Parts: sequence; structure tokens; C-alpha cells
Amino acid sequence: MKNEKDAAFLAELMVETGERMGKQVVALITDMDQPLGCMIGNALEVVEVVEVLRGQGPQDLRELCLELSGWMLHLGGVADTVADGKRQSEKLIASGKALDRFRQMVELQGGDPRTIDDPKKLPQARHTMIVSSPRDGYLTSLQCEQVGTACVILGGGRERKEDSVDPAVGIVLHKKVRDAVSAGEPLATIHYNAESRAVRAQQLLTESYRITDAPAGEKRPLIHRVIGKSGEKN
Repeated sequence: MKNEKDAAFLAELMVETGERMGKQVVALITDMDQPLGCMIGNALEVVEVVEVLRGQGPQDLRELCLELSGWMLHLGGVADTVADGKRQSEKLIASGKALDRFRQMVELQGGDPRTIDDPKKLPQARHTMIVSSPRDGYLTSLQCEQVGTACVILGGGRERKEDSVDPAVGIVLHKKVRDAVSAGEPLATIHYNAESRAVRAQQLLTESYRITDAPAGEKRPLIHRVIGKSGEKN
């Protein structure tokens, strides 16, 4: 959604629909002023998922995953509170049980579970291209929609419904909003298989960055609002 008002309206409709079906439903309005995590693209995002299940990965992605799992365990009656659900989830990750279950899910759906332990077995793009910072300063904004469109251009999504998806291509972000950057320093790496697509994606990705002399303002919370359960929570 392009603005929080529209997102909240849709969330309220979804929660109401679920509750009418006798289900406990909540919706989290989360920050999307920049991409979540650091990897965009099918195989690349699987790599990042495995990192989180190993207790690693980007802090923002870990935080949101734990919040969502905490709510799911709470709504499912496994945890008395959301906080308790988050603690249970942290223990499952630390023990390796969460990763083991993910491996089982991959195998049951006909996937190759060896990719969980060796991500290099996932589809790999043939080429990479660096997007470098044009100047010294601070990254103050990163247009999430444009980054997503750049990935679609690479083949990581469909521009038309009849298009095929290339699971190997994508983008790895090296800098996020509020990070200091130096001229020539890598901002992102584009993983591509078609040069013509990579050039288009590089231009769009370059335009999505805004670098200024002063750092960005106060950090926005990752979770803006929770709608549902016992009414809207701020």
C-alpha cells in the first residue's frame, strides 16, 4: 500500500472478514519506507530466511519475524501473551528446531533440503553489477517500490502475467537508511543474467537512493500499529 491510511483500511477489512468466519485475526501495519532485510529476489530471499532461522540475518527482518511468530503462537493458544510467543520462537531458533522444521517443509514439498545447509545449491545468477555511491554523505531515503520494480525488471517478478520468473536474479543491499556512505562505496549488488535488464535495473536503483550531507531524522518504528484482537493498538 502506498500510504498508511489505505493500509489500515485494508487491514480492518481483512480482520473483520476473519472474525466473521469465527477466526482470531490481527493485522500489523509495518514500515515500508525501505526494503525489509537486505536481499530482494527469490533465491536470495531464501538465503536470508535461512540466516534468520540460524539466529542471524538483518536486525529488522529478525524483529518482524519474531513479532509475527509471537502473535501467531498467541492467537493459536500456544502462548499466553505475544511476548511469551516471541520468547518461545527465540528458543526454537536457538535450539535449531525452527531450521529443522523448515528443512522438513522443503522436503515434503519436493524441494532439495540440501540447499538449507549449502545455499550455493540454490539458483545462482551468472553476473553481478555494483551500484556505487556518487558522493560522501548519509543515506536518507531508499524508495522501496522502485527497488522492487528493479527486481522485476531483472526477471525476479512478472512485468506481464505471461512472463516467466528467474529465481536466480535479484539485488543485495549493502547500505540502508541512516548509514554513512563514501563516494564509490557499494550501495548494492545486482545479480543478473541479462545485461540489458541489468542496465535498466541499475538506472532505476540508482535513482531510488537519496544521499544528503546530514543524517536522516528519528528512526520510525518497524511496527506502526496492530489492528484486531482487542481493538486497535498503537
